[in-house]
Parts: sequence; structure tokens; C-alpha cells
Amino acid sequence: MIPLLFRLMSGVKAGAGSRRLQIALLFLALLAYSASGFLYFELPSRPTLGWDDAIWWSLVTMTTVGYGDLFPTDLWGRILVGYPTMLLGVGILGYILSLLATAMVETRMMEVRGMKPCLESNHILICNFISLGKTQSLIDQLRKDPLTEHSHIVIVDDRCEELPAELQREGIQFVKGDPSREATLRQAGLNQAQSVIIQSDIANLENADNRNLKIALTIESLNKDVYTVVECLEPTNEIYFQRTGCDSVVCIASLTEQIMVQELLDPGIGTVLSELTSNVHGNQFYMMDIPTGSAKTVEQLDRQARQSGAILIGIRREQTNHLVPPADYPLQTDDKAILIAATRPVLQTTDGA
Repeated sequence: MIPLLFRLMSGVKAGAGSRRLQIALLFLALLAYSASGFLYFELPSRPTLGWDDAIWWSLVTMTTVGYGDLFPTDLWGRILVGYPTMLLGVGILGYILSLLATAMVETRMMEVRGMKPCLESNHILICNFISLGKTQSLIDQLRKDPLTEHSHIVIVDDRCEELPAELQREGIQFVKGDPSREATLRQAGLNQAQSVIIQSDIANLENADNRNLKIALTIESLNKDVYTVVECLEPTNEIYFQRTGCDSVVCIASLTEQIMVQELLDPGIGTVLSELTSNVHGNQFYMMDIPTGSAKTVEQLDRQARQSGAILIGIRREQTNHLVPPADYPLQTDDKAILIAATRPVLQTTDGA
């Protein structure tokens, strides 16, 4: 067996992978030599010994544990088997352990520096790392909703050198690269992703929308089924993002004037809007599918919503919101309920009338 292993070692070509294979073969050769040698010299005086005892003694000796339950008593067994096992075993096992430690450190560094591909599915991509505070706030919002609290999150960015320790502890994955490049998005698992959030770089106002437009175009060309939400800074650019096929375009600038006037006319309305758009505290807006075969009118749907602890404020139909519709307003297939609740409600499948 030992000559065969050494012939296999000599036939392995040089290289990092082959060196690991050579070390493994050398370890097996030494294990086979020490176990068989131990039995050869000890069986005559201890016929009850078996291969399990010999392998146990070999491993205990190589690791320098030295339990003392088994040991060679024959002089030549100690010289020809015991000494080589002790001297060579420590070195070989030490080298193997160092290889394992190095591999673990390299793997960890690749993860932190965004070099490992995403192997998850139904995960959420966050394109552009703006700042730790903003990204942490965004993740906190996602973790507060039952639909996304357990979703794997991947940050894709080409300017961040290393994922912050705070995000590492939360199990967030980082992929380094330009999110507008096909190779980067494939490394981030775009084809298996559930949704994508594209943040705007507020530190680069002039080019933020152009950058996000490139990202959105690449995403939609690779996977039209993924739900994409993109942040837009300039209201006049919303139309271009819509043309890319993005599912939702959020432009805070277009809402600023409206909120300021509302706050002027009805002081405190700003805090109400802040609460309703936050998953961290208070009540929130929810938009949910209406269970098939349940409510037929707004009155019936409102009754179902109240039973689940929510308030119905409107119906969304074909990209149009119908707020505070009349009680006899008929519901159609694919309508969505616009609700306010403390937590995501569960609508019943019967109208409960």
C-alpha cells in the first residue's frame, strides 16, 4: 500500500492543489505504515488487537495527545514504527492544520472584500453602498416586515473596499463590482433574486440618476421578472426610469413641495407621513392582494380588514389608486387593498358577513 501511495504522489504534478493532494497522500501513507507496523510488532504478544486499535494509536500519537491506553512494547516496534510516527506525524498534521486555517482565512477575506459569488435564492440586492447609516436603516426597515425579515441581503458596490463589521455581524453579503455590469450582477445572483433596490448616491448628485439608469437597464435586460425599486433624484428623469421597465420609481424630490405645503396647512402631517412609511415604529401602509373568492365589494373587504386589525383606505387598480371608495364599489380581479395596520395583516378567504 505504501509504495503505491508514493508512486501516486510522484505522479501528481506540481501546483497548489497538487501539493495539498501530496500531503494528504503522505498522511495516508504514514497512517497505513504506523497502523500496519504497530500490528506487525504487537500482535504476537497481544493477539486481541485489531485495525481499529492500530489506527487509534496512530492518530493519538500523530496528534501528540498521548492517552497512554495503547503503546508499542516491542523494542523494534518503538524504533521502526513509534519514532517515525511521532516525528513525522506532528509535522504532517501541523502542515494540514495550517492549510485549513489559511483556507478559512482566505475564504473569510474573500467574503469581506466582496469576491465570493452569491449562492442564495429569493434574496434582496441593494445596489450602491451610500453610507453605513443609510444602509443600516434600510436593512432595519426590511427586517421589520414578515415578508423580508429572513431574506438574505446582498450589497453590490464598486467603491466600498470592505464590508463594515456592523453589517458582517448581521450576515449581510457583499459583492464588489460595478452594479451596471452584467458580470457583477450575475455574481450577485440576480437571476435568483427576489427584488432589487437601487439607491442614489447623494454625494454625486450630477451623475447619480445616470448611474442608476445604467444599473436599471442592465437589470431589466438580464431579469425582467425581478421586482426593481429605483431611487431617482431629479423628477424630470422619472419617465426614463419607467421606460427601462422598473417596477417602481421613488423620487423624494417630487414629494418635498407637497409635504411642505401639507405641513404648513396642517401642522404635524409630516410626522404622520413619517410614521406611515416606517417599518420601525407605529402603523404602516400595506398593499396586499385580495384573496380570491372572498369580498366582492369595498364594504365586505373593509369588514375583513377590520377583523385582521387593519383599516382599508383604498383600492389599487391598474397602477391607479382609488382612495376612500364608496362602500358599494365593486372589486375586480387583480385589485389590491391599500391598508393601514401596525403589522402586516392577513386577510381572510371568506367575507365574514
